[in-house]
Amino acid sequence: MSLDDDLPPRILAVDPGQKRVGLAVSDPFGNFAVGLDTIAMHEGKDLLPEIGALCKQYDVKKIVMGLPLHMSGEEGASAQKARELAAILSEGLNIPVELMDERLTSKIAAQTLREQGIQSSRHRKKGIIDQAAAMRILQDFLDRQAKR
Repeated sequence: MSLDDDLPPRILAVDPGQKRVGLAVSDPFGNFAVGLDTIAMHEGKDLLPEIGALCKQYDVKKIVMGLPLHMSGEEGASAQKARELAAILSEGLNIPVELMDERLTSKIAAQTLREQGIQSSRHRKKGIIDQAAAMRILQDFLDRQAKR
């Protein structure tokens, strides 16, 4: 039995968006979310190869995906697209995908970056906010897991 056998499985967070998809992965000990690059989006883009490569690279055993709900809690077109992407990834990668309410994660991420002196308007194009939102989704998931 190796030390790796005692470590929790790695988790990938996906923050789906129309222009970019933010990504984060759990650290090897399952305590912290670590930001990864973002993927530029366009209509009809197949995310399966890029996300599949990350899952292989980090030995991901679970994906947590943000579910963009309206403030009322109702689902709209973006939530439906997230559900469709979750089904594609789950079936295509044979990895379970759990959807998490992501209301306000982008706003919280932008505020946190501003507080750290990072100008969100300039960095939005680089996907830093999308990456930070994915980190927030994953950190919330990890914190909930730790409380169980």
